[in-house]
Amino acid sequence: MRPFKDEDAQAMFEYHSDPEICRYIPWNVRTLEEVAKSITDNKNAYFLNTEGDYLTLALCRKSDDKLIGQMNAMYRSTEHKKGEFGYVINPKFGGQGYASEASTALVTALFDSGLFHRVIANIDVRNTPSWKLVERIGLRREAHYIQDYWFKGEWTDSYIYAALKEEWQSCH
Repeated sequence: MRPFKDEDAQAMFEYHSDPEICRYIPWNVRTLEEVAKSITDNKNAYFLNTEGDYLTLALCRKSDDKLIGQMNAMYRSTEHKKGEFGYVINPKFGGQGYASEASTALVTALFDSGLFHRVIANIDVRNTPSWKLVERIGLRREAHYIQDYWFKGEWTDSYIYAALKEEWQSCH
């Protein structure tokens, strides 16, 4: 994982222009120009210092630094020491362990920062590969909210997954 670079635009466009990928993420299919603007807007979003901060990192293969997805985190609450994470991966690279490895590393880094007691993932119930991934890496399903989110013109259900710092550190 690393900060985004301008030269990541074409690789990001591959998955940001895919309607099936964009179905579950908070933006619609993007043009190459919109992808480039997103990279510009998020190049420096790689610190979580205070509540409300948002982190976005390029997920790249170690072998050639090719962008294959992105990792996101949000500092949700200072008082409750809560963070949230998410990810998007180009489907060409799905099923190869990249998202699991990166998600495990990101959650570990969030806990190691000392800022968080609890880390959550909020996932659309229909996004089966995503909730299976967070289960696989060790998060616990805590809630199934029914029609809790108006998203892209429809009410959707959400699963909330979580891990506490001591739980995570005892098994990772």
